[in-house]
Amino acid sequence: MKADLSPKQLIIMSGALFSMHFGASCMLFPVTWGKESGSSFLLAYIAIVLSAILLPLLAYFALARGNGNFYSLTERILPKFGRIFCSITVLVMGPLYVIPRMSAASWDALMQLLNTNIDSHIPIFLFNLIYYAITYWFVASRSDTVDKIGKILFPILILIVLGVIGKGLVTPITGHMLPKTYEESALVYGFLQGYQTGDLPAALLFGFVIIQGIRKAKVPENRINHYLMVLGLMGLGFLALTHLGHMIVGAFTAGTIDLTLSSLYAEIVLQLWGTIGGVFFNIALIFAALTTAVGLSGSTAEFFEEVLDARVSYNKVALATVVVSTLMASMGLGNIVKFIGPLLDACYPACIILVLFYVIAGTNLQGRFVNGTKFAMIGALIVGFVDAINVYNELLGINNQMLTDIYTLIPLSSVRLTWVPISSLCFIIGVMISKAKRPA
Repeated sequence: MKADLSPKQLIIMSGALFSMHFGASCMLFPVTWGKESGSSFLLAYIAIVLSAILLPLLAYFALARGNGNFYSLTERILPKFGRIFCSITVLVMGPLYVIPRMSAASWDALMQLLNTNIDSHIPIFLFNLIYYAITYWFVASRSDTVDKIGKILFPILILIVLGVIGKGLVTPITGHMLPKTYEESALVYGFLQGYQTGDLPAALLFGFVIIQGIRKAKVPENRINHYLMVLGLMGLGFLALTHLGHMIVGAFTAGTIDLTLSSLYAEIVLQLWGTIGGVFFNIALIFAALTTAVGLSGSTAEFFEEVLDARVSYNKVALATVVVSTLMASMGLGNIVKFIGPLLDACYPACIILVLFYVIAGTNLQGRFVNGTKFAMIGALIVGFVDAINVYNELLGINNQMLTDIYTLIPLSSVRLTWVPISSLCFIIGVMISKAKRPA
């Protein structure tokens, strides 16, 4: 057994962690953030770092300080409901929502690359079969997943991204920036945009895969948590730098491109590098989406093998994950986002509370604070699902005005952060109840 990872291993493994977070969304969001923030991009970036970089980094720190994984940490706080909460979160982050989004984004990139549009379901289904067969190859050998991502996918991504950012900084699309296009402050905009990337629950899941990679490198058990934090810091540090570069490139479009997300990124690359740049952009998007699909598929398999007490093997769960993802992806990206997305928003706040607790407490679980955290998580889940019900109320055309009126009475409902005051109140109640019971 060796005690330390070599510099090469650190780069490969942190590159894999970066790549899994980078995915399709973190590749595309920052140029839009920069375009909309304009000359206020730096203030927006500071807030984005807080919510899109610091929060997921704290998730890795929570896993390390709590000396466990997403499931084991949750079970200590919610022993009766933890399994259900974790399972819902993993299914939504995995085969029911986020993984199918990756293949859908890849299909769109392929259609853009071929300059065509195919509406038939058969080619899409065949594409998904190939896509998830490749995904399964990456995750089939659980201990090699991180190595494969770091050695194969990370170099491709980083070269293309550096090409876009480098060219965009040396020869920007325009020589100036315009004022921000949104009404709220750049700090509020940046925090909310970064919060909505969902990288914190992703970090909780990627921890399963990263820990396996560290173990495969023959690091002693007492050093695994140390390297989990080091790799989280390095990988998310890379991500913070690419966010900054992409935001600057987007800010220098200065209102010349009336597009967002993938369309905006594609147009920027075309203007910077010409047609060949467009080809490489679409290739990069496909690989970026694949890294996230691989990371989440492996994490889903690790989680359910543990939850089911190894009654179903890792490989069988991984296979089931890619099969379900194939079927879900065939529903189409629009339907996936519309009907499943609100469930991820409902689970997210409780994940944040879990992370904050373990970052502060580590393995020192004092009864009253555990009880307060339990109440806070339950409160966050209730409010999260009230949020989801409010979204479905409009989405499904129910339009129950009473439900809408009640929801708008909750503080911070306008920015969908209702869980913050409610969870804070629940935490205080939980601590007070625990204190009140102690003398008896």
